[in-house]
Amino acid sequence: MTFIQETGNAAAGSPGDRRIDLLRLDMHVHSAYSLDSMVSIDALVRAWRKNRVLSLVCDHDSIEGSRRAYTRIREIDPDIPLILAEEITTDDGEIIGVFLTEEIRPGMSAAETLDTIRDQGALAVVPHPFCTFRSTAIRRETLYEIIDRIDIVEGFNARNPSPAENDLAAAYAQELGKPISAGSDAHLPYELSRTYVEIPLFDDPKTLLTALDGASATIRRAHPVNRHLSKVVQRVKEAAGHPSRS
Repeated sequence: MTFIQETGNAAAGSPGDRRIDLLRLDMHVHSAYSLDSMVSIDALVRAWRKNRVLSLVCDHDSIEGSRRAYTRIREIDPDIPLILAEEITTDDGEIIGVFLTEEIRPGMSAAETLDTIRDQGALAVVPHPFCTFRSTAIRRETLYEIIDRIDIVEGFNARNPSPAENDLAAAYAQELGKPISAGSDAHLPYELSRTYVEIPLFDDPKTLLTALDGASATIRRAHPVNRHLSKVVQRVKEAAGHPSRS
């Protein structure tokens, strides 16, 4: 994957700035169905309408945000596939399932979670694999044990404070010949449409993997304060009983 580093706070340009045969896909986004996110379903739909950046919504232990977002987006563009996704908390760290058919419960081992993802005909993505500041990142020894069962490695996570750890993830994926993803890991509305891959249109797991071959990614690092703001969001939502997410 070719990474194109952008600076500044601007989101993606207008739809006219892109090739019509390519799709802009931010491959790691959280909606308000994640306790630490305040990205509404409306904001995800606006990102598609305004910037033509599709968000791969993978909430913590929930597919409901992706279901609601894609139901709305597919009303605008029926050719967009229904992508149900979830960032699943395993006993060994987080794994993302993409093109799920059912929600996967947290708390299983990484191996059991991968079994469930595969049973659904879905793809397994390992997010921020070498990130050391997240306690939820996949354990290094577990990663090495399961890597043959991983379909995609996240080679750039905008919220990773260490560029070297992103570089390590991308190099590891390239060494193993694994497809690479890039995502904003957006939890706040202004993080949307800032990081995305540009790939040919796809409609199922197989064609998504094919589309990532030789893809390019526009990347922008998130400000470190965003992670602290997410913690504030979580505390407020916990106190309020996790209110409306629409």
